[in-house]
Amino acid sequence: MEFMEIIDKNGKSHLINPNHISALCEQDGQCKINLMGHDYMITKETMEDVKLHLTSFKHY
Repeated sequence: MEFMEIIDKNGKSHLINPNHISALCEQDGQCKINLMGHDYMITKETMEDVKLHLTSFKHY
């Protein structure tokens, strides 16, 4: 299984399974994801950036 790295609003890095993301939305110009019932604000990336990562991610 491959993981994708995200950085939350506190600057903490997380390795996640993209299949566990249940929602994406934009808030104040930043991307917010819902990952297994928890919301994370992504730093330095817009929703378009995150969608690009997800669509180019290798799924096996």
